[in-house]
Amino acid sequence: MTGAGGGIGRAIAEELSAAGAVVAVVARSQARAGATVNAVRTAGGRAAPFSADLHDLGSVPCLIHGIERELGEVDILVNNTATVMPLGPVTGVQPAAVLRALTLNVGSVITLAGAVIPGMSRRGWGRITNISGIPGNRASTPGGNVYAACVAALESHTLNLAAELAGSGVTANAFRTQRIYTSLRAWLETIDRDHIEDPLIRRFVTSQIDVDVIDSTGPARNLLTHVLGTESGHIWDLVRNRPLRRKTPDASGDELDTSATSRPDSGRPG
Repeated sequence: MTGAGGGIGRAIAEELSAAGAVVAVVARSQARAGATVNAVRTAGGRAAPFSADLHDLGSVPCLIHGIERELGEVDILVNNTATVMPLGPVTGVQPAAVLRALTLNVGSVITLAGAVIPGMSRRGWGRITNISGIPGNRASTPGGNVYAACVAALESHTLNLAAELAGSGVTANAFRTQRIYTSLRAWLETIDRDHIEDPLIRRFVTSQIDVDVIDSTGPARNLLTHVLGTESGHIWDLVRNRPLRRKTPDASGDELDTSATSRPDSGRPG
């Protein structure tokens, strides 16, 4: 579970643990990973902390090997690490910042999937879950173009991966939700939207409050109800707890309707 140092990531880690999973809590900060592990253990669950800077894709093999040594092979991969930076007009964005965002938001997701799929395929069971963002129309986020592009790439990767994995027992789905950070929740509680002068910041604040960003437990529980299901190639809206209509090609190139509701199976959450 990457990006598990707080907010929605911590909530998902706690829900996975409550369902019986042994959770590898991955965060850039060892302290934040440890805080989530303490919360899981206090609730009676099992978890271990791991720190990794996923801007460095070369760190992925070491991270996976460390998890496997301590906890065993990965059955469920939840990718939640992301950045919304850089923000602002495209004309002012620095190339290094664009590459950094693409590496973290997309490159790390693909690299992590590639590291765990061989073991999942060998066992005939696995779940790859990618946390997406920007509910609604991505064109409604001016100034957030880089992040919007990353979300589009992440979701396209997820649908294509699901087709690639068809028949293997491994599923791939994306789950749209707002990225709920503890510091963001605290900040939003102090904001008076009527007195924000910057239209980009006003739009961001309004979108966060309108989807009840103060609550991270609800979306985390909604995610868990779908993670263990047998359906693949979905993009779920966790805020409204419904699938978005998408069509994705299967291995033969034919299009599959992915709008059906997931049906949980009896798979293992370990």
